[in-house]
Parts: sequence; C-alpha cells; structure tokens
Amino acid sequence: MRALIVYESMYGNTRLVAEAIGRGLAPAEVILVPAVRNTVVDLSQVDLLPVGGPTHLHGLSRPSTRQGAIDAAVTPQRTLHLEADAAGRGVQEWFDSLPDLAAPQSRCVPKSTGVAYRAERMSSLIS
Repeated sequence: MRALIVYESMYGNTRLVAEAIGRGLAPAEVILVPAVRNTVVDLSQVDLLPVGGPTHLHGLSRPSTRQGAIDAAVTPQRTLHLEADAAGRGVQEWFDSLPDLAAPQSRCVPKSTGVAYRAERMSSLIS
C-alpha cells in the first residue's frame, strides 16, 4: 500500500499527528507532504490519501486566519512556535489546485456561546 499524507500545520501539532499516522501505517510506503509545497502528485499511484489541517473559525484555514495565527504567535506573552512554512498555502488551497479531486468538506456549525448563549437560554425559559 502507498499512502500520501498531506497536512497543514501552524504550530506543529498537525504535523505531529500526520507523522503519527504515517508511523501507524507501517509497513506501508508513506509520503508526508506539507500542503504548502507545490509537489506534483500523481494520485493514481496512491492507495490512501489522508489530508488534515487546523480548524480556524470552525472550518479550514484561510489566508486571513493563518495571518491571525501568525500574529498570535509573535506577541511577547505567547510561547507558540510557528512552523517554518506556516505563512504558506493551506489545505484548502491544496484541494483547489486539484480540480479533479472530490473530497467531502466538514464545517462545524457552532452553538451560541457566552452572552449570546445565556440570552438565548433565558429567552427559551421565558417563552
């Protein structure tokens, strides 16, 4: 079996998950590729294609949310360490570069939190 693992990682956590998946697939041939790389991929030669990345605002990252993650890491009070290629393209752009690839997209629809949640809850109790 041949597996291609594509990942996007800002602070290294998703990279660690991708590496663990790769180890778990042994003895299969495993190729790990950060989404930021413009690697030419012949998907017809791949048996398994796990793809993963961080969630930003309940979905895949976008250039603006990646910039927000970078900004959060460079503040003096943070101890976050950016991956070397954190500012590059992400999983969504990688998918977009493969027009013949069909992949399900998941998106979390968040419930209200904080003040909005409490107001909604109070409203439901009153009515």
